[in-house]
Amino acid sequence: MEIYDYTLFYNAEDGKMHKGHGREEKERLVDVEIGEAVEIEGFRGEGLNLVLTGLNFTTSADIALVVPGGTTIVLESGVSTLKVVPAGPGANTATLYTKGDMTITGGEGTLVNDSTGTTEETTLWSRCICCRYGNLTISGGKILAHSGPCSRNAGAFYAGGRLFAEEYGEQENGAITITGGELRGMAKPQTVRATNTKLTIGPNSIVENANEFAGSAEEFHGDCLSMADDTRDVVVRFA
Repeated sequence: MEIYDYTLFYNAEDGKMHKGHGREEKERLVDVEIGEAVEIEGFRGEGLNLVLTGLNFTTSADIALVVPGGTTIVLESGVSTLKVVPAGPGANTATLYTKGDMTITGGEGTLVNDSTGTTEETTLWSRCICCRYGNLTISGGKILAHSGPCSRNAGAFYAGGRLFAEEYGEQENGAITITGGELRGMAKPQTVRATNTKLTIGPNSIVENANEFAGSAEEFHGDCLSMADDTRDVVVRFA
């Protein structure tokens, strides 16, 4: 397995992946440098639709893939894997990152998000899917998201940002809405985390191994799901 030392930036204008660098500080991407397009298989770029068909990328950078706000990721087929093994120190990691809204949908495809290579020495926040100042909607596909240890906090699925919202004039968006597909995640202390108590899991949901909610429901509203048994995934699926 090859480990790259850069972040992929998806460009909706040319439909290509570009090599780049950047890091998150105070809930914003800073020191961003985006370079030339790179040849990598397993995706199709169709404007703000990013279709995954087996993309595989592992990096020692803090973030594996950055997409523009408003992107819809379609898990069309195959198994796509985004993995972060950060060099640190003080990294805020994410396998999939955007500032703004993001939708994940699809049919037969699977997206594996792996930030289990983090440690308390290298990482402040260990996350997999992260929407900053935006809303995350998941309506299809199979998604696995496993976060590793860190010195402050973690979230396999995270949306929001508020500590520095007033400083930057940002809106405190941060809802997570799950209406389809299958999610399996592991992160402590909160596996699925939406700021401002805006986590919604739609009708016919089945949630397993979650402290705040377990079983079946017509609809669930809350702010987070945490592992009841920290050796097993939190699971969200639909009957």
